[in-house]
Amino acid sequence: MMVLSFLGPLVASVLYVVVFQKAGFRGPMLSVCAAPVLGLLLSHALIGTLYMGGGMAFAYLIPTALSLAPLFVLAFMAWPPVGAPADRTSTEK
Repeated sequence: MMVLSFLGPLVASVLYVVVFQKAGFRGPMLSVCAAPVLGLLLSHALIGTLYMGGGMAFAYLIPTALSLAPLFVLAFMAWPPVGAPADRTSTEK
């Protein structure tokens, strides 16, 4: 059953990679796409350790912010410039 909890963030990360590449982001910028999976791993670790000592709001706040990080990057980062269309040669005679 724990495998199903990893499925959502994993699919989200793959879809974020596709969207980021179509938007023109390349290189290290794509590393933010792994934030949902990192948020899930962090939530499992934090909830297990903080459950006994309180601080559960903190345990949910950080993973939620990590899962929304790719959306914030898409919304507020400057997008790469769109390349000029290549000169088209006509094949008509």
